[in-house]
Amino acid sequence: MTFILFLPAYGRRNILMNDNITIKKNLLDHLGELGTVRINEPMSSYTTFKTGGPADILVIPRHAKLAGEVIRAAAGESIPVTVIGGGSNLLVGDRGVRGLVIVLCEKFSGPGRIGIGDDGLVYADAPVLKERFIDFVLEKGLGGVEFMTGIPGCIGGGIVMNAGTNLGSFIDVLVHVEYVDAAGQFHAMEVNRGMSDYRTFRIEKGTLILGGSFRLPISDDPHLLKQRIADILEDRRGKHPLEFPSAGSVFKNPAGHSSWQLVDGAGLKGKSIGGAMVSEKHTNFVINRGNASSKDIKTLIESIQETVLTRYAVSLETEIRMIGEF
Repeated sequence: MTFILFLPAYGRRNILMNDNITIKKNLLDHLGELGTVRINEPMSSYTTFKTGGPADILVIPRHAKLAGEVIRAAAGESIPVTVIGGGSNLLVGDRGVRGLVIVLCEKFSGPGRIGIGDDGLVYADAPVLKERFIDFVLEKGLGGVEFMTGIPGCIGGGIVMNAGTNLGSFIDVLVHVEYVDAAGQFHAMEVNRGMSDYRTFRIEKGTLILGGSFRLPISDDPHLLKQRIADILEDRRGKHPLEFPSAGSVFKNPAGHSSWQLVDGAGLKGKSIGGAMVSEKHTNFVINRGNASSKDIKTLIESIQETVLTRYAVSLETEIRMIGEF
């Protein structure tokens, strides 16, 4: 799962970099104090599609709360900012991403915080991987996490996307979030069900989730729950093309329909464009057979949408997000 924040450039007045952007050395020095800084970094290393051109500047903060300071520093130089998590729900253009990209996921940085507060709520920073969150919850004898089993990515992306399955979604257990706004200022907020839609958490545009707190039930039978989660993982491995790079489910399910059934019924199983292909195992997955470009993937997705619309008069909305220049 991936979470994305776009901040506009309020007029370029930067100085020194590549053909796309320039930046002052003192800003680079400051960013280096906040985390790892990479210039012209290929985004293919940060997405599960394994495609995507270079980010002008890429910053991996040492911990989640430093992301607010990175945003403030970039805003001071009118540099646009994009924030991603684990890159598991993301397609980045072949020409890359202009401005500064913040990566908030512990598979690229040190581990995020996770624990249980005095109020009994489980808290986790945005960069915490979902599988580590599940392991922690099971270790503490809690439950309620079956819905996120097997969903890749980090907690922050799960919150923003209201990620889930037919077993539930994040909004079912999320009670509190911490975030920074577009100016880099810190806030905390209680959460209610009215703040979510299908695969969307409604929050002010330009907001970056830093972490969340979750109310989870005590497990009646921890051993049985562990077996249930193992069974879910095994089922997903059997049904999903996990042997290929992909971004998981490409399309949201339209009301009254299953996207995979529409794609399959339209005769699109195995359809290819360049190195991108509709999975023969699960037709709501587009896979990278090893040599796909982002343009191949995007063109195939658009072709699927057009074919399904023509055949069924149903518009397929993408679940994955597309950023950068294609």
